[in-house]
Amino acid sequence: MICELCGRDVPRLRKVVIEGVILNVCDECAKFGKEIRGNEIPKEVKYIPPEVIRERIERKKRRRYRDLDEEEVLVEDYAERIRHARERLGMTQDELAKKILEKRTVISKIERGEMHPDDALIKKLEKTLGIKLKEKVTVTYRKEEKKTRGLTLGDLLSDAL
Repeated sequence: MICELCGRDVPRLRKVVIEGVILNVCDECAKFGKEIRGNEIPKEVKYIPPEVIRERIERKKRRRYRDLDEEEVLVEDYAERIRHARERLGMTQDELAKKILEKRTVISKIERGEMHPDDALIKKLEKTLGIKLKEKVTVTYRKEEKKTRGLTLGDLLSDAL
């Protein structure tokens, strides 16, 4: 659970009144307010956080992964594909290099997996050898979580404005 005051992820929260607002806070932040026992709402309460704030906190907890559109990346076995296609066509590394206007050493390094071809070279190789060297993948990035703090009241207020 996330403390609504400092944003730390803690195993349990306490319901306290801090400056007229009921908040669910960690044990450390509870010292800044008066703890509420049971369902009684003290007279000094001026504001109870609306359901919208609670929903935003829950969404932020669940929002750990983000899917991006598909993007094309170089296949892992590009070196083998290039070598097999070249051999299938009966070409030497020198002949392939001359055909795509590259040096033989570049072709050699690519076939050994020591060099990743750039996009222009990938297109030349695909066209000349009749193979596909890129594949579409859906990339999922894990959003980096801040280690110092989580969602705080300031975050919620800046979202609302």
